[in-house]
Amino acid sequence: MIWELKSYQGVVCLRCNEPIAVSQKVVDLQGKIGETDASVPYTFTARCKSCEYENVYIVQDVRAIDGEPKRRASKAKRAGA
Repeated sequence: MIWELKSYQGVVCLRCNEPIAVSQKVVDLQGKIGETDASVPYTFTARCKSCEYENVYIVQDVRAIDGEPKRRASKAKRAGA
């Protein structure tokens, strides 16, 4: 049996150090930066699915993360309903 190691593009939460998956749009922007002036700081916001902390990240911080992205628990489950 052949095992395929899955990975995705993401950043690490600045509060709890858990990985945060980023959208394909951010990944595409990272590729475009390499073609243009890399000294311009491109940023985006991301919310951690573990601690719900939202912060601004630099596109250059996006890296490959092993595994599969976490899924956010539904609000109904968190509210106890």
